[in-house]
Amino acid sequence: MSPDDLHRVSTVRRLAAVGEARAVRIARRISLREMAATLGVRPSTVSRWETGRAVPRSAVALRWADLLSLDIRGERAA
Repeated sequence: MSPDDLHRVSTVRRLAAVGEARAVRIARRISLREMAATLGVRPSTVSRWETGRAVPRSAVALRWADLLSLDIRGERAA
């Protein structure tokens, strides 16, 4: 895993812990079910990540960052 990947994993986990990941998902008009299906997890799993009650593994966190359109600096891409 590259340093950029590690940074993106850290960023998406931080965004989830403070509730920002949910806000980004909603702003992008992606449902919880759509996000979960794309990531290959249950909707309840995504919900636990978004509320900070669980943390995604690195590989899934990277896919999640892609779906949220986070660039390598962890900022939302336009």
